[in-house]
Amino acid sequence: MVLVVGADAGVVTEVLQRVGDEDVVVLDESAGRLESLLDALADPRLWFMIGDAVVIPLPDASADEVVGDPASPEVARVTR
Repeated sequence: MVLVVGADAGVVTEVLQRVGDEDVVVLDESAGRLESLLDALADPRLWFMIGDAVVIPLPDASADEVVGDPASPEVARVTR
C-alpha cells in the first residue's frame, strides 16, 4: 500500500500509474478535497482518509511507501 499525504490529483495520478495493482490511500484534512479527487479519479485502488500527517491513522509499518510530508515523524512509523 502507498500512502499519499495530500489530495493532489497530479501526485495521486502519478502514483497510480506506477504502482500497478497496489492500493493507494490518500490522506487529507479536507473532506471536500477528497470528494473532488474521488470525482476526478474514480479508481478501485484508491482509498480515502480524513486526517493529516501529524497523527496518521494507520498501524505501524503498514505502508510500503509514503508520498508527501516526509518531515512528519509519523511517516517513519507507518512506513515498512
